[in-house]
Amino acid sequence: MTQPRTTAGTDPESIRQELSERTLALCKIPSETGQEALISEWVEGQCSAFAGPESVKRIGNSLVCDPLGAQGAPGLPVVALVGHLDTVKCAEDQAHEIRDGRVYGCGATDMKAGIAVMLALLERWNELEGSRPVWIFYDGEEGPSEGNGLEAVLTWPELPAIDFAFILEPTDRALQPGCMGVLHASVTVPGVRAHSARPWQGENAIYRAIPLLDKFAKFERRCITFGALDFYEVIVVTQASTANSKNVVPDALVLNVNFRFAPGNTAENAERELREIVGGAATVELIDAAPSGEVHADDPLIREWRDKLALDIQPKQAWTDVARFTAHGIPAVNFGPGETSQAHQANEWCSIGSLEHCFSALYRFFRP
Repeated sequence: MTQPRTTAGTDPESIRQELSERTLALCKIPSETGQEALISEWVEGQCSAFAGPESVKRIGNSLVCDPLGAQGAPGLPVVALVGHLDTVKCAEDQAHEIRDGRVYGCGATDMKAGIAVMLALLERWNELEGSRPVWIFYDGEEGPSEGNGLEAVLTWPELPAIDFAFILEPTDRALQPGCMGVLHASVTVPGVRAHSARPWQGENAIYRAIPLLDKFAKFERRCITFGALDFYEVIVVTQASTANSKNVVPDALVLNVNFRFAPGNTAENAERELREIVGGAATVELIDAAPSGEVHADDPLIREWRDKLALDIQPKQAWTDVARFTAHGIPAVNFGPGETSQAHQANEWCSIGSLEHCFSALYRFFRP
């Protein structure tokens, strides 16, 4: 197998410039969920240039880059670097520029910055040692769970057996193990249809829903602790809709209920609890659910590295594909550049400092 040599710089200033320019270039490639073909081709070209075309395998719009291929690295653990290629729909008037120590662009934080760090490490793959790295770029993370391209990668017969995975979601320069599970349900409160001029002839579903809405409003966040990490379970009504005309008393109010449940809890338990809260006030239909991610803050593969760098450890109060890896029995953590508060924001940005921090930390993981 050919082993292209890297000429990439390693001094801090050149690293900052490389990471920021690559992040900006990625942000300029439209990649809304379902439209990842263009960015997949671009990233595939980068992988081929850095590690040789024979190292890259494409699965739909997802990519696996394994520079060592069949020769492997006997005795070394296989560690995956993982990032999704898609973004949510770009906000109007989104800037695409580098200024004031930040990279502005659609998906800059979530997660073009993570892809940029992955590519910077791939460009230096023949400098990495101590573990065998494998790169996974996948599509469909921001959309419905059935469209997530990672599942096809994890069930691909030729994928090397992975011992640990870093998901390069934005983590505010911290290490964020685990993740929340998520459940969406359609909760329908019934009523009786009538003309709005004679509402006493019907029963307004909106008014009937008030006691149930009050229950949801009074559901306080529930703290679930793993070691020193506090995860918060929450139930939130995120949508309410009727299908009636403006002059008709509604005979149904449909609520979308979002339940975020902590590691250790299951979608089945969350659905059961939701049905108990609703009781006979409404009907409940499960729309979709994704499992919580197991907490692997103290995995032997990362413990020494984590302690040496004195990384801050925080819970992941959101869902990520850490859950998909741990469901397959693969320990994983979230660790990537970007500011979580910027994810999906208008005029999204990522700090160059977080890009440098993440790259440096992961480089030191593979160069102990």
